[in-house]
Amino acid sequence: MQDNSVKKLTYGGLMIALVFVATAIIPQIPIPFTEGYIHAGDSMIFVAAILLGWKYGAIAGGLGSSLADLYLGYTHWVVPTLIIKGIMGL
Repeated sequence: MQDNSVKKLTYGGLMIALVFVATAIIPQIPIPFTEGYIHAGDSMIFVAAILLGWKYGAIAGGLGSSLADLYLGYTHWVVPTLIIKGIMGL
């Protein structure tokens, strides 16, 4: 039982990193009207939810996307992104 939880925790951390990389590093398409962008990170949120379940999907989606917003300078979107992408991972 302990080994399984350590594996899931490790996979969860990797999925947070993959969501971050797919959102922040892979080129995105900016949307000037909303001051946002279209990115590949959303697909990684769905992959995390499918592979690890809804709890880890919500955590990976919320944290990975929020960290990407913080890294890219969209600091006013960090909290809404945490909530929206967390729900998306559910």
